[in-house]
Amino acid sequence: MDLPTPWATPERTALQQQARAFARDVVLPIADELDPQKAQMPRELIDQLAALGWFGITVPTGHGGLGLGVFEYCLVSEELARAWLSVASILARGQGLGTQVLDAARRDELLKRSAKGEWIGSIALSEPTAGSDLAAVQTTATRDRDTWVLSGHKRWAGNALAADFVEVLARVREPEQGESRSAGLEPFLVVKEPGTFPEGMSGTAIDKVGYHGFLTWDLVLDGVRVPDGDRLTGLYAD
Repeated sequence: MDLPTPWATPERTALQQQARAFARDVVLPIADELDPQKAQMPRELIDQLAALGWFGITVPTGHGGLGLGVFEYCLVSEELARAWLSVASILARGQGLGTQVLDAARRDELLKRSAKGEWIGSIALSEPTAGSDLAAVQTTATRDRDTWVLSGHKRWAGNALAADFVEVLARVREPEQGESRSAGLEPFLVVKEPGTFPEGMSGTAIDKVGYHGFLTWDLVLDGVRVPDGDRLTGLYAD
């Protein structure tokens, strides 16, 4: 549908029309061919999305993004999803995901890569016994000098094999008395080469009745080592 007032602006209308035309003329023909095969979207399509700046819709202009808001991000995603859901969803693997490292210079570099579609990730939050209740996460992160060792079982990690990184939610410690059940959880950045899993991580693709275009993974982490600088909040030093 077209944008109603007061949300419609000339800029938003133009963006919506651009995304609608791209979805119809570029995405839909590819989806009609590949989705029945349960095939993955081609890298060429991802590069076209990147050239439009859509991996950086919400990334500030100072970091190479479009500097827009969640409204515009949803606007583009909605139009793309009409053609192929996974193409809308791949955009969420940009937008500054996996850039919240503690070092400011590296954070700036990763934000610029994210905005250009060169830092596309996967999010490993859910587990066999922890879906929407992330406070129940049991994957552990144990400090070993200047690294952290991650072990556990993650489920529903979309795009994990093809990604440049996997953001893994792990438990550093158990909550203390009076704390929230989520206390002691921290996200870690597992950097990897696209098309491979890092040492200590293995994956099994989950068969799906829909949502094709990228693979969704069941991941087992057995001693995955992460540098201390790849913690994404820095709340827990030990």
